[in-house]
Amino acid sequence: MEFFNRIRAQLKEFVEGLSTSKKMALGITGSVIGVALVVIFMWAGKQGYQPVTYGNLNAEDSANIMRLLREKKIPFQVDPSGKQVMVPPEYLHDLRLELAMQGMPQSSGVGYELFDKQSFGTTSFLNKVNQKRALEGELMRSINSIKGVKRSRVHLAVPEKTAFVEDQKKSTASVVLDLEPGTLLNEKQIYGISHLVSAAVEGMDSSNVVILDSFGKELSKNVHDSIVGLTTEQSDFKRRLEEDYQRRVEGILSKVVGEGHVKVAVSADLDFSTVTEQQTILDQDGATVRSQQKTNETMDGSRPLASGAPGAASNTPGEQPGVVASNAIRNNTAKSNEIVNYDIPKIIRNTQKPTGTVRKLSVAVLVDGKQVRGPASADGKIETKTEAWSAEKIKEFEALAVGALALDRKRGDTLEIKNIDFVPEDFEEAQRILDATATRGYIQSLIVYGVIGLIILLFFFLVVRPYVRWVTENTTDSVDTFLPQTIEELEKIQKSSTLAQLEEVVPDLPDRLDPEKVEGEMIREKIVTLVDNNPQKASLILKEWLVQKPIKEPVGDKGKSASA
Repeated sequence: MEFFNRIRAQLKEFVEGLSTSKKMALGITGSVIGVALVVIFMWAGKQGYQPVTYGNLNAEDSANIMRLLREKKIPFQVDPSGKQVMVPPEYLHDLRLELAMQGMPQSSGVGYELFDKQSFGTTSFLNKVNQKRALEGELMRSINSIKGVKRSRVHLAVPEKTAFVEDQKKSTASVVLDLEPGTLLNEKQIYGISHLVSAAVEGMDSSNVVILDSFGKELSKNVHDSIVGLTTEQSDFKRRLEEDYQRRVEGILSKVVGEGHVKVAVSADLDFSTVTEQQTILDQDGATVRSQQKTNETMDGSRPLASGAPGAASNTPGEQPGVVASNAIRNNTAKSNEIVNYDIPKIIRNTQKPTGTVRKLSVAVLVDGKQVRGPASADGKIETKTEAWSAEKIKEFEALAVGALALDRKRGDTLEIKNIDFVPEDFEEAQRILDATATRGYIQSLIVYGVIGLIILLFFFLVVRPYVRWVTENTTDSVDTFLPQTIEELEKIQKSSTLAQLEEVVPDLPDRLDPEKVEGEMIREKIVTLVDNNPQKASLILKEWLVQKPIKEPVGDKGKSASA
C-alpha cells in the first residue's frame, strides 16, 4: 500500500504540475484510449457468439430458448430483430442437443397446429389461407428433415375449383432449399422432393414443382422429363460398366507390370432398346384327336310327273286333269359327313430381351516398359532401367485381357495393347515451384509486417514520443529552474529564505565554504556512484592506471587534471 500511495502521490504531483492545455490533451487521449479498448472488447466478445439455431425464430421460440438459457445460467445475446439467439461457442453443441431433446424450436414453421385455436368469426377465406399456410409449414418440416437440407421455404399456388373441367387450372409449387456447406443433391433426391410436394397437394403434378437453391439456381430442370431421366440412367450404367472392365484388366496386369504401370480405356457400345419376342412351336407328330363328329343322311321316295293338257284347267286346284299320268319319278339318296378335330401340341414363348446388352467392346491397353534394376553404384544407389516387353509377353497380356473381359471377336470386339514408356512426373520441378511460391509468400509477409512495424515505429517517434515529451517537458523545466545552479545561488537562497519550505530540500551550509573542498567532495561522491554502478569497468580503469607511467603536468593545470 505504501508503494501504491507513493505512485499515486507522484501521479497527482505530475498532473498538478501540467498546464491547462496539457491537462485537456491528456484527458482527451485517455478517453480515446479507453473508448477504443471498450469497443475492441465488445467487438471481440460479439464475434465469439454463434447462433443457436439456423433460420429465423418467432417470438415463442425465442422466449422458450431464453428461458432455458436463464435456467442453465448460460450467457446469451439476442439479435436486434429478436429472431436469433446467440451463445458462446463452448456451449453451442451441448445446447443444440438439449434443444433437440426438448423438441425446440417447435413453431419455426407453422403447421396444422394453426387450427388448434379457432374463433367463431372465422370466414371461409381465412380458413383457406390458414389451410394453405399449414400445408406449407408441414411441407417445410418434412423437407428440412432430409439430410443435407439446412432450411427450406415452400410456396403453394392452389387455384379455385370451377364447375368446368376444361377451365380447371393445375396447382403449382415453388421450393427454395438452403443446403448444408458441401452438400449437393443428386437427380433422385430432387425428384423425391418434387414428388413429395406434388403428392401432398391435390391436383398437382410433379412437373409443376420448381426447386431452387439458395443461389437461385434451378435444380428441378429436366428432372421430370422421362426421356432425359432415362438417358441419364443409361449414361451412368455405361460409365459404371466401363469402369468395371477397366478395373478388371488393370487389376490382373498390374500384378505383372507393377502398380501404376498400366492404363486401360474401355469403350462399350450398349443396346438399350426394349425387344419383346413371341415364338410358337407346333409338334405335328404328336397330334391327337380331340373331337370327332359323324353325320349320315338317307333319302328314298317318288313323286308323279305332271300330266294333262296344259292350260288353266289343269293348273286350277280341284280340277281333274283330262289325262292321268301313268309314270312317276323315284329318288334314293344316301349322304355321309364326318368331322375330326385334332389337338396339335404347341409351345408359345414370350421373350423380353434385357436392355443394356453389349453390342461391341473397344479396349485399349497401354503398358509401361519393363523395370529392370541395375547393379548398385559406388554410393549404394540402385539405378532402374526401362526395357521393352517381348512379343511373347505382349501376347500373354492380350490373352489375359481377353479372358478378363470375355471378348468376342465375332461380335466385333477389338483389343489393342501397346508397350510405350511412361513419362515420369517431374516432382522435383513441382516441388521447386511450390518452394518458390512459399518463399515468395514468406517474403511478401515479411514485407507487409516490416511496413506495419515501420509505420508503428514512425508513429511512435513522430507522434507518441513528441506528445509525451510535450506533456512532460514542464516538469523538467520547472525542476531545473527551481533548484539553484551554483553554490553562490544556494548561499543567497539560504540567507534570504525567499523560497518557502526549502529546509527539507536544500541542505544547511556553513557560513564560510571552501570551494575547493566542496568541489572535491562532489567529485568523490561522483566517483563512488560510478564505481557502485559498474565495478568491473572501474577495476579495469584502475588496473590501466597502475600500468601506465606517471605524466608530469604543469602546475597551472592541477585543477583541470583533478576534475578530469
